[in-house]
Amino acid sequence: MVFLVICTIFADMKKIVTIILAALLLAACGNREEHLKERALELCQYIPDHHLNPESMAFMTADFYAVLDTMFNHLPEHEAMDHEWLYYFVTGNGGTIADFEVVGVQQTDDTHAVATIKVRQKWEDGSFDENSDIEEHKLYMEKVDSEWLISDFDDHKKDCLRHIANIVSELVSG
Repeated sequence: MVFLVICTIFADMKKIVTIILAALLLAACGNREEHLKERALELCQYIPDHHLNPESMAFMTADFYAVLDTMFNHLPEHEAMDHEWLYYFVTGNGGTIADFEVVGVQQTDDTHAVATIKVRQKWEDGSFDENSDIEEHKLYMEKVDSEWLISDFDDHKKDCLRHIANIVSELVSG
């Protein structure tokens, strides 16, 4: 009889421990996603808009920054202007600024994640531009030295690399 009581108590304790561990695991996953959303929102401030800020280097992977630096700062000036997608990653002309909302983050592996962000234009006085649509974008992040950085934005990296290759090809061929 005593043995049966001890076994029952042990089984109940095992269930309680399992439930506690499961709750802790769920909380940890929720905290990780919330941390990634917060980091993605912070990184949004460094998405190039009309120019590439030098301080953005600390918030981008080295290869992504190098590609953007080439596009913004090392090609003939008219080249980038001919491709407005480069200068207007998230805003257009007319005095609006981007208002970012991170709606979700999917971690694809231990060092990569993709954030879905919505961007709405607002005027410099803080009021929203009623004529602008809310646009959805993808912010790609990579974990480098324990820090999440921008590794791409809306797949612009490959567009930039293709454009750089075309310019180099034209310069070489003469």
